[in-house]
Amino acid sequence: MDTANHRKNADLVIAANRLPVQVTLSDGKVELDQSPGGLAAALRGLRGSHAWVGWPGSVIPHEYEIRVRKRLARDDLHPVFLSAEEEEGFYGRICNDTIWPLFHYLPGRFSFRKEAWDRYVDVNERFAEAIAEQCTPGCRVWVHDFQLMLVPEALRRRRPDLSIGFFLHIPFPSSEIYRLLPAREQVLRGLLGADYVSFHTGDYARHFRSSLLRVLGIDSEPDVVEHEGRLVGIGVDPIGIDVESFHETLADPETAQVQAEIEERYEGRRLILGVERLDYTKGIPQKLHAFERFLELDPERAKTTTMLQVLVPSRLDSGEYRGQRDEIELQVAHVNGRFGEPGRTPVEYLHRSVTPAELAALYRRADVMAVTPIRDGMNLVAQEFVLCQSAEPALPGRWRGALVLSELAGAAQVLPGALLVNPWDVDDIVARFTEALELEPDERRRRLGLMAGRVEQLDCRRWAETFLARFARYTRRDRQNHAGRPLGAEVRERIAQRCARARRRTLLLDYDGTLRELASHPDLAAPTKEIVQLLGDLASLPETEVHVVSGRRQDTLEQWFGDLSVHLCAEHGYLARVPGGRWERQLEVDLSWLPRVERLLRRVTDDVPGTLVERKSCSVTWHYRQAEPEYGAWRARELLVAIEQMLHGSPAEILLGHRVIEVRARGVNKGSYVRGLFQGGKEGSHFVLAAGDDRTDMDLYTALPSGSIGVHVGRMQQRARDVSRRDQFFVESPRAVRMLLRSLVEATEEATRPEPLTVEG
Repeated sequence: MDTANHRKNADLVIAANRLPVQVTLSDGKVELDQSPGGLAAALRGLRGSHAWVGWPGSVIPHEYEIRVRKRLARDDLHPVFLSAEEEEGFYGRICNDTIWPLFHYLPGRFSFRKEAWDRYVDVNERFAEAIAEQCTPGCRVWVHDFQLMLVPEALRRRRPDLSIGFFLHIPFPSSEIYRLLPAREQVLRGLLGADYVSFHTGDYARHFRSSLLRVLGIDSEPDVVEHEGRLVGIGVDPIGIDVESFHETLADPETAQVQAEIEERYEGRRLILGVERLDYTKGIPQKLHAFERFLELDPERAKTTTMLQVLVPSRLDSGEYRGQRDEIELQVAHVNGRFGEPGRTPVEYLHRSVTPAELAALYRRADVMAVTPIRDGMNLVAQEFVLCQSAEPALPGRWRGALVLSELAGAAQVLPGALLVNPWDVDDIVARFTEALELEPDERRRRLGLMAGRVEQLDCRRWAETFLARFARYTRRDRQNHAGRPLGAEVRERIAQRCARARRRTLLLDYDGTLRELASHPDLAAPTKEIVQLLGDLASLPETEVHVVSGRRQDTLEQWFGDLSVHLCAEHGYLARVPGGRWERQLEVDLSWLPRVERLLRRVTDDVPGTLVERKSCSVTWHYRQAEPEYGAWRARELLVAIEQMLHGSPAEILLGHRVIEVRARGVNKGSYVRGLFQGGKEGSHFVLAAGDDRTDMDLYTALPSGSIGVHVGRMQQRARDVSRRDQFFVESPRAVRMLLRSLVEATEEATRPEPLTVEG
């Protein structure tokens, strides 16, 4: 089928490091084999059409790329080809040597190379480009896992019309661990390009939110964060196994035959089973050490109990992984040497892949399933064991098994009947082995019953549909809550021309966060030469008034802009002065409440390092941008409650800014100042533009006369809907505001420049 037709019909594009097929070249022919793995199974049953973008699983010679691309396009698969050097730098150096160990809490194995990181960035950009090519307008994109954490932001730069979801299949570490990553800011900003970011467990989502706060200084709610004016959903969607596939395997006659052989082999013995892929995160040495200790405490157990460790080969091209395998094999030999006898080995070891029938039969036979990783995103082995143990028909005359599960695996949060262990505590594992083997049959069945229902609920196909439903809900919520349109280059040019044609011009400009980027301390946000020059140029335009409408104190504005021919409005409209004039109060207010609030804020400041109090004429402000992020946010929430109680019935109100709490006299706002400027309305040829960045500027926009233009740094949320009768736009940064203002200067100067005189000869 033609690629374009596939692209036209697909309403979802999936992006993962690997395609769901393995591409091989045989005598010039392109052959595809289904890749094993839960993700492909989870997405196989999705409703609607979907395309898939990913690496084909091997380095494809350049001369075969077109042929491979055409073959894959028949199945709506779209490859991102990587050279051997790209694959090594991107996957080998960054994914395996940097992100994997760090996100699994093993900083001792972590390494970071700048040149390899550049490869990671390049490959993520390539993926974003390939995805964008497959997307129709408004298409949904679902990006998967740690290999592609920069893709959401890179894709949004290219295609802001897309809905982008992201799911992380490994743990997200605590902020203390995460901050070891040199590229920590870049990764977080990459993820925030999505509309919905989801994790296996609530812990991982909480760690993500903590990292946003500590690294980027961004506060968030438990389920949502506002970034650059967008609402980004934060979710928890634990993945499960392919339940249907396992039921089919259990019903297969081959499984029954293998099961009978295994029953005969382990007749009269208790079986502790471990099934892991070769990886240092799986805690296999710790588990073998615990089993050795289990036998030490009672050597007679070696006659009745066997541990079978299945180790699925992985990355044996790596010397480090081969070293892990050798270490495990030495441990197995050591335990068997101590406690084995001729014809009896307490630890049996399989270093090979096992068939689905073998795996299901082993799960059915195990008395104890030992799943003890030192850190794991979810761990589906635990779920597979529960399903196979609980499925009918039950084995006659035999107790069902028990699950010993690491508390550091994501599965520990979704399987309530497991016996949880600390994988680093040998004695704890030994105690749980003993408890598991001695559980009464009714207790085993009760625990398995609790877990079996949960495994059915977590079915991977249901997981995929649930994720997409939540993804759609957050995307819809974000779009419904937005007021305003993006201000791109074309719109900027139209506004500049409208300004140039006007007979009069009035510009109302907030300062912090609008003209100037926010700073960690108020005193560090003095205007740059560029800003001072820009305001001077604006004020020099004919028939133009420039008003700096700020929450700053009058002395600060006077110091910064007193020499310019601009109108200054301080403390959100309480004080104002015309160019070169005197400061005047704009209204009378009751300030009897102010000393009490100031005393409260100063007491809290003494307790919270990095905070400060700023006293103004009719308000007082508590700044906590420099405080320890989580402690500062916690004390801010406590402080809000205390202030609300103190102000009950007082003529004052609370304003929340960017890590700022301000208490001001009621009735003082930027809107009252603006309404005073336009008491008689405005003429049709009067150009009025206002720019702001936070909640204090909502009053300003609302007070603008009809036909005015509002520009907001970041997209405004639902609270700003009442400004929709104006031309309302949003930009991403103060730099974009300055670019707009500079374009007004240039267009107006060009339009008002006198025509050159010509002298006829």
